[in-house]
Amino acid sequence: MVIFHFDRWSVNQLKSKDKNTKWRWVAPLCGVLILALGALLWVKMEGEAPNIKLTPESLTLGIRSEITLSFSDAKSGLSKVWMGILKGGKEETLLDENFPSSGLFSKSGIQEKTFIQVIEPKKLGLGEGKTTLRIMAWDHSWRHWFHGNRGYLEREVAVDTRAPQIIVLSKFHYLNQGGTGLAIYRLTEPCPETGVRVGEHFFPGYGGHSGDPLVHMAFFALSYEQGPGTSIAIKAVDKAGNASQTGFAHHIKAVNFKKDTIPITDDFLGQLLPKFESEIEGGDKGSLIERFLKVNRNLREKNYRQMVQVTTSSEKELLWKGAFLRLPNSEARAGFADTRDYIYQGKKVDQQVHLGIDLAALAHAPVPAANRGRVAFAGDLGIYGRTLLIDHGLGVFSMYSHLSDYTVQIGQVVEKGEIIGHTGDTGLAGGDHLHFSVVVRDTFVNPVEWWDPMWIEKRIMDKLKGTENG
Repeated sequence: MVIFHFDRWSVNQLKSKDKNTKWRWVAPLCGVLILALGALLWVKMEGEAPNIKLTPESLTLGIRSEITLSFSDAKSGLSKVWMGILKGGKEETLLDENFPSSGLFSKSGIQEKTFIQVIEPKKLGLGEGKTTLRIMAWDHSWRHWFHGNRGYLEREVAVDTRAPQIIVLSKFHYLNQGGTGLAIYRLTEPCPETGVRVGEHFFPGYGGHSGDPLVHMAFFALSYEQGPGTSIAIKAVDKAGNASQTGFAHHIKAVNFKKDTIPITDDFLGQLLPKFESEIEGGDKGSLIERFLKVNRNLREKNYRQMVQVTTSSEKELLWKGAFLRLPNSEARAGFADTRDYIYQGKKVDQQVHLGIDLAALAHAPVPAANRGRVAFAGDLGIYGRTLLIDHGLGVFSMYSHLSDYTVQIGQVVEKGEIIGHTGDTGLAGGDHLHFSVVVRDTFVNPVEWWDPMWIEKRIMDKLKGTENG
């Protein structure tokens, strides 16, 4: 009997122990589940709305406008994006896209999305004037009864589908191959892009002639290769992207430029090439003629690009007056657009075009500024040696090369006739002289025109005077 009572008591004790053990595990497990659920809710109930960015911020819709929409949501991920425009008091949907969720414990998989949206007001039936653009984005948050957080952007936009009008004010334009022209014209509205297009080259117009911001002046150029038949037109693009283009009366006179032969010897190359070793790849490698060709071709092209980086930005007013000055008491040793054949050991090895005029006087002769302007560049320029570029305003520059020294600095305003340096033989020069060029934006032009008082008066000043009243 004793044994029986002992066994029954033992069984009850074991059962009680088993129950306690089970409850001991249930409580922590419930706690973990509650914490996990809380963490999930904390993540899924986040309240940060998606970010919306519209580019450009200030928007005018033209015939065909392109805008960039950027959406982002780094937490829950994007669920839906939408854009509409008001038309007659109603919304016209332009964009509507959904992004499914990747699962309960994942984001949507789309945290960022960019759209390039084209809007064509006439196809949408939008009239001229103001309207409203509305953009929305939702994320995968469980906020707002599982609809997610909403980002919202509203922007008032102008609808302008009328192209600007161009009224040419300057009369007939007589031009020389390799020369400069001036066009004066009026626009019917402000245009961020306007100027004269010559072939593939563009020359900006500058507003403000006679104090009227809508009256523009544009100096333009024909390269030495652009003769009769070259396409020339005035172009204007308004802030909505509407474009207009018109031709104007002009006549281009063909010019035959000279040809020249330049013999080169090993002695000449041996003296000349060491100063370019650091400026060309493998400058001390290869034969003398191979190194020379690298300088004459590759470095020449590089120096042109360096120059254009300077001359594509110009003062927005005329800084000069009257005919440009020529180096006093000098003789021309080479002309503008001379085609040069380089002869080495009896064979033609290269051909280049001389885009300036070489003027020789006494050694280290003082060099005057050809006209009033602001120094835009002062330094070494490869084959041109020590060089100065003076900005005379509205895209016109004068260039002084092979100088032995210069006495001015970038940003300095110099007066016509002021001494700015001395002639020399730096760069790719065979003797002491001044290489003088005139550049209109990115095109070398014949300096002879700019030295001619009659050309200045007839081709430029008469146009300015004749259009003073717009």
